[in-house]
Amino acid sequence: MAATAWETTPITTVTTGEQLRGALLRVGLKPTDSCLVHTRLSAFGFIPGGVQTLVSMLKDVLCDGDIVMPAQTADITDPADWDAPPVEPSLVATVHDALPPYDPDTTPVTGIGVTPEYFRSLPGTRRSGHPTCSMSAWGRHADWIADCHRDGDYDMPFGDRSPLAKLVELDGTVVFLGTGFGTCTALHYAESTIGRPRIRETAPVLRVDPATGKRKTEWAGYANVELEPYDDFERFGETFLAEHANEVRTVELNGGAIRAFPIRALVEAARAYWRAADAERKKTAAAAKLN
Repeated sequence: MAATAWETTPITTVTTGEQLRGALLRVGLKPTDSCLVHTRLSAFGFIPGGVQTLVSMLKDVLCDGDIVMPAQTADITDPADWDAPPVEPSLVATVHDALPPYDPDTTPVTGIGVTPEYFRSLPGTRRSGHPTCSMSAWGRHADWIADCHRDGDYDMPFGDRSPLAKLVELDGTVVFLGTGFGTCTALHYAESTIGRPRIRETAPVLRVDPATGKRKTEWAGYANVELEPYDDFERFGETFLAEHANEVRTVELNGGAIRAFPIRALVEAARAYWRAADAERKKTAAAAKLN
């Protein structure tokens, strides 16, 4: 089998665990902080030990706090709505009926990188109960943070009863390790709490008959809101960095950037930004009806 370009390209940048640890401290993280962490390891060149090293350094720095990562499972949503890739209409029912139910202990994280899946699988990590929009947590408040969307209540996965809401309650910190605002899950909390119309979505969940112990898959419905209607997370991020420069701490490390800032400040700014955008969209739609 022919080697890939990645396998044949020489390693020219190395970032060690101790360098990562030092950068996390320089960006202002404290042992008791509760942090929502987003990662892109390749931003820092080659990290000996990869995700194991990174997560170990995070736990070392946040030893008396919390680490939270997204743990979404977009591959067990309704295939009729898929567009990356789309499903041939004649095969939608086949895919729908064959999808396995969500299991917080075993369902892998998909589509958001290797670090969240590695973190989810570690002993001591807790995972919330939402079948498509779960979060994983480790640390002092992990049990409390992850105790969401259980017992069949899956409404508003990023709303006021979500792990993100609990991070805001804890005055948590958002940490970008080589990432940007385009993948910032906390922004979904802002979108979910500004009064947007609710929509219905479905996902497969596991049901166990209490009398017989028989396990079966059931498609459960839940309320959500339209997320990212403007595809403008990065554009919002530019505005946030410009207007909240005094609250954002940045450390450069071997070609990559580590950023940290308060989740509460982010959410408040994002709510104002998208309230204005939603109002403008309503105004434009109303004007179009008159023409």
